[in-house]
Amino acid sequence: MDPAYKYEGNWDMKEIEKGNLGQNTTSKQKYNQNDLPWNHPRRWHRFYLRGKLQRLVESDLLPCGEKILDYGCGERPDEWMFKTKFQQYIGADLPGGKYADCTIGPENQLPVEDESIDCVLSTQVLEHVKNTRSYLKEAYRVLKPNGSLLLSTHGMWPYHPHPTDYWRWTLEGLTLEISRAGFEIIQIQSIFSLASIGLQFWQDSTEGRVPSLFRPIYIGTIQLAIGLLENKNLEKLSKNASVYIILAHKIPDLTQSENDERHLGR
Repeated sequence: MDPAYKYEGNWDMKEIEKGNLGQNTTSKQKYNQNDLPWNHPRRWHRFYLRGKLQRLVESDLLPCGEKILDYGCGERPDEWMFKTKFQQYIGADLPGGKYADCTIGPENQLPVEDESIDCVLSTQVLEHVKNTRSYLKEAYRVLKPNGSLLLSTHGMWPYHPHPTDYWRWTLEGLTLEISRAGFEIIQIQSIFSLASIGLQFWQDSTEGRVPSLFRPIYIGTIQLAIGLLENKNLEKLSKNASVYIILAHKIPDLTQSENDERHLGR
């Protein structure tokens, strides 16, 4: 997960980037919106992303397993959450990643054996990947038969290079890309309706013009409006979302011709 959108305020951004949950967090601790300041510029966006991921982890849709690989782990903000379901958490990141257990190669290669991972986790990474097909192909390679891919990435969102920013997705485009890689979609969730995205974009494009004395109130008011809007759309799948969260399973022993036929409707 990329550490973009760092806001220069009076709170401890290092703790916020980690979800304000440290290594001593218990497995039963919930990710609560009160962990973020009321005027944090991404309060509800992060709350819903982490909250929906946690609810998925606690459900039966994501099977337990031995190994989970975080494919682009960053600072490993969700490690505590997934360790409740998997015995071993493996972080993979680009060269220089301080928190990685292994390094991703220039063509998205992973130094991991074939069919050795129970779940591949990819949160807010795919938009930064130049070759998304090789990235998803590598995820398919390392997963055990019927292994899980849990992926979140942006629909509509501001430009945020880390170190690059290539893609935005429609719902149909993202599901097609994942399916073409040999996965069966199990569940799709979304974050933010079009109205909430509009408010978030307005905030991001105008907050710099507000005097610093009034900026926290300005941001907090907009975040309050977003929270009220989203409270009415918690379970609704938006086709104009800021983020899509997709759970998919690897279809084992699928040849390229068989996969092509799936998408040609033969």
